[in-house]
Amino acid sequence: MRAYYLLPAALLLGGCFDDTASLRLGGNDHALTLQARQPYFWSQTVELEAVMSRQPDCHRRSRLDAVTLNEVSVDVYRPEAGEHAEPILLLKQGANFYAVSTANCELQKFKAAPAKPGTRLGTFRREGEKKLKYAPAPATPAPAQPQ
Repeated sequence: MRAYYLLPAALLLGGCFDDTASLRLGGNDHALTLQARQPYFWSQTVELEAVMSRQPDCHRRSRLDAVTLNEVSVDVYRPEAGEHAEPILLLKQGANFYAVSTANCELQKFKAAPAKPGTRLGTFRREGEKKLKYAPAPATPAPAQPQ
């Protein structure tokens, strides 16, 4: 009899988008993970959270601004060495930029876009109906040497 109560709940949650993808940053103990969660199947809003992990020193989850289901895309940049006071990654979500500290796992939203975001490492994006993937940026070829 109880199974009848679970069927409507399973149908309501069956269409939801809920997935994670990770970018490893120098080993298994250092990573940036993006979680995208659509709370209800009828909702066009997706909640995004960045999880920075550098074990055993820190592990922190921080919220990014919510986006629509079709806008699930977050670019990851590595600024040039010395651009910032500590080692960070930059996340670009639409017009928003966030700094993610790789030293203490903190996230901070920029008030204005940085002038030099750095080298794009790749992009977290939705692929298909139910999958979130991290796609590394294509390697840029070295400039040709004059002969």
